Amino acid sequence: MTRHYRWILPLMAVVLCSVLASASDGQADEIYTILKQFPGYHVLALQERDSGARAYIAQHFPKANPSIVRADFDGDGQEDYALLLKHAKSAKALLVVVLCPADAECKTAYKMDVSEAYRVTYLSPVPVGSRVSRTEVMPRNDHSAGRLKSVGIRVTYGEQAEVVLYWNSKLRKIQKVQTSD
Repeated sequence: MTRHYRWILPLMAVVLCSVLASASDGQADEIYTILKQFPGYHVLALQERDSGARAYIAQHFPKANPSIVRADFDGDGQEDYALLLKHAKSAKALLVVVLCPADAECKTAYKMDVSEAYRVTYLSPVPVGSRVSRTEVMPRNDHSAGRLKSVGIRVTYGEQAEVVLYWNSKLRKIQKVQTSD
């Protein structure tokens, strides 16, 4: 290992430990298994965000990890994950939604590059039954008058732009609705 990269392994260990320490044992195991699908990536830590985002997150999400949303996104009764991931050796960052069926390994259902905005990006759940704006984008036959049938994922970029990811049961995939600019 070259001298330039000797600091990466200890940093990754600290980041992984801090993320896993805030998770339950089962959740930590699942996250560790999911991270194996993304070699070189770790769950985005609070200290990797810009100072304004850190302050906002500390005020509005004091007990939650804004890089992880765990909920049933596809309505199958099983907990799934939305994760903000950061590559250890580059500025590459991803938002991934991973569906975890009861009888199979977790699989990536959605992936978006958030490298340009990861320092100000955070996730939060959108409760079942919530109405999202721009409902004309959402198929009416899949959602009653634009209301979510399962938990959605709010992706906020610097308290300004926002999208909601939701499960479209007719198309059997995650879709995105821009809710603010």
